[in-house]
Amino acid sequence: MHETMERLVKLQSVDYQLKSIKEKMGNLPETVIAMESRIKEEEEKKVQESERMNQNQASVTKNQGKIKEYRAKLEKYQEQLYLVTTNREYDALTAEIDYAKKEIAEAESQILEARDENQELEESIKSADENIEALKADLEKAKKNLGKTIQETRDEKNRLEKERQEITEKIPRNILNVYERVRKARRDVAVVPIVRDACGGCNNKVSPQKRVDIYKRNKIVTCDICGRFIYSDEVILTVDK
Repeated sequence: MHETMERLVKLQSVDYQLKSIKEKMGNLPETVIAMESRIKEEEEKKVQESERMNQNQASVTKNQGKIKEYRAKLEKYQEQLYLVTTNREYDALTAEIDYAKKEIAEAESQILEARDENQELEESIKSADENIEALKADLEKAKKNLGKTIQETRDEKNRLEKERQEITEKIPRNILNVYERVRKARRDVAVVPIVRDACGGCNNKVSPQKRVDIYKRNKIVTCDICGRFIYSDEVILTVDK
């Protein structure tokens, strides 16, 4: 049974080293992903704003044509005012003139709104271009740093992962499951030494019988409080040999 504890201690050591490699990378992988996502968002925003600008420009062109059309009608109606002979004809022409003026005013208002919005969109697109340029520069640096770190740690990481697999294959599945569960719950520390008759993880006093089992190494012992595996220094000496 002590061989299983030795393997757990070795596994803990390997996991410490793998964690150290991961910490060396820091948040670079997440940073790269976040930057790529941000750039994509900015570019999509630019596309949407450009499409909106095109729509506004089409609206301006349409309304300019509308203004030209109703100004021609307005001029025609105003000339016809001098030719009417009845109040009915006069009222009808006046109504047409008022309608033409209303359409012209609405078209002019829509043109102003579209141009104002396009001015804002143009500034927003310019800002997005600046953001994208800065983000791409930062992304390139982050990728270089990440690539350098990966290159520096690749061989060591592969060696440790291979060693981890070899160790876990020799640990009973039920014990390995407990190890993984405790490691996840206890900040990556699932195996600790006994220190002054107490658990090296939570400092809870170990019962006399469990202390005997730990030192004799004839049983796998876990802490009653934190659930960590507890070993004696003799196990470390065996592992180091």
